[in-house]
Amino acid sequence: MPCIGCYQPVSTEAGERCASCGWPVCSGHCPGLRDPRHHALECRVLSARPHCAVDNMPDYYRHDALLPLRCVLLQASDPDGWRRLSDMQAHMECRLPGTEVYDEANEFVVEYLMNSFISQLDNDVRSKLLPDISAALLHRMCGIIDTNALEIRLHDGVELLALYTNTCIMEHSCIPNTKHTFCITPKSKDDLYKITVKVVVPVQKGDHITTMYSHALWGTQARRQHLKDNKYFACKCPRCSDPTELGTYLSAMKCLGDGNNACNGIHLPEDPLDEETDWVCSECRIRVKNSQVNMLISQMGEEVENVQMMGGSVPTLENLLCRLSTFLHPNHYHLYSIKHSLVQLYGRHPKLMSPEILDKKIKMCEDLLKITKILDPGNARLSLYSAVLYHELHSALVLKFKTSNEKSDEKLKPLLVKAKAAVEEALDSLKDDIEESSGKKLFAVIVQTKRDFDKFLKEKKVTL
Repeated sequence: MPCIGCYQPVSTEAGERCASCGWPVCSGHCPGLRDPRHHALECRVLSARPHCAVDNMPDYYRHDALLPLRCVLLQASDPDGWRRLSDMQAHMECRLPGTEVYDEANEFVVEYLMNSFISQLDNDVRSKLLPDISAALLHRMCGIIDTNALEIRLHDGVELLALYTNTCIMEHSCIPNTKHTFCITPKSKDDLYKITVKVVVPVQKGDHITTMYSHALWGTQARRQHLKDNKYFACKCPRCSDPTELGTYLSAMKCLGDGNNACNGIHLPEDPLDEETDWVCSECRIRVKNSQVNMLISQMGEEVENVQMMGGSVPTLENLLCRLSTFLHPNHYHLYSIKHSLVQLYGRHPKLMSPEILDKKIKMCEDLLKITKILDPGNARLSLYSAVLYHELHSALVLKFKTSNEKSDEKLKPLLVKAKAAVEEALDSLKDDIEESSGKKLFAVIVQTKRDFDKFLKEKKVTL
């Protein structure tokens, strides 16, 4: 569980507890316990429950209820912050009683806070800390959080949710022109979790400043459904409006013909902004119902996810790639996922270092990078994917150089030129991700790869 004062992971079995409220902490001396921006104010509310627990800790200490509580505490501690927070969108018209999102918030946040803590508060404490409090107000806070919150990943893997009243007004696009980062290791505590929004591609006068609230490697229907379910709007950005997704064909399927005649056409949604649209072939008259496509894509997605969760081997992944390639365009996002796993396995074992496999790995990396660059030209969302692909491309090129039967290093020199460019691109892709745990680890690996490469060039007396 995260410490309630500083969020670093703590052992719930042997860890310490806050002396006042009993919630797990890293230490009784954690500075966050006395900081009103973190635990100090909420502690007075959480202390209203007289009991502690050693069993069923996640149910008894529900950290997902803390942000809504901290929100309503702003009304007394920071009236200006409370005013700005209250102006944020909550989409309560989509969160009415009886809806799944309402019932979930009611069970895990609203009733938990009201019954376990707020109803137990002394009237004086309640009027001082929470002059206006009700189940309806807590539901509104849940709506504001679901609609606007951003995720912060800490070095140790803990994920936080945070609200930024200026950043939240940014418009969504599935091809965003900005990237946001958080200050996690500040020089001053006042800069902790400060957000920076950086423009990553040229923005012309009159253009909208955009961010992204979905996954860049999902197909159009998956992205639009996620945004509709979680952010309550239907995206109509240039990528969503284009059946080919900017020429990447990330959602496209192959046409299998009419059973009698084969067809080399591609199936695409006739109107990608219509949830019930038919899928039409580019070569023949065959049409497929959207419901049939969704069912097939969903089944394939579950299979891909299951194989990857089991740590798919090369033969398993190749078999799945071969089977799904019968139905899907080579650039389909399910195939992208499988290929991204394969390129990290090819070349890792002597049996996977043949010239044929290295050539296959190089082509896969280059193909996936073309897709990634179109979907995310500024590395706003796919920087880790790009860095891995460039790193694996570099490794394959160097390995091909080392294992080649060609006697002349000069003839093979273009391989090293491409390898140098690839490893430099990998590092550049991560320049804004070094504060996050995954970016920091990957950056360290690639830095070492670059050192090894420079050492290799020096030993071979090769100048690029």
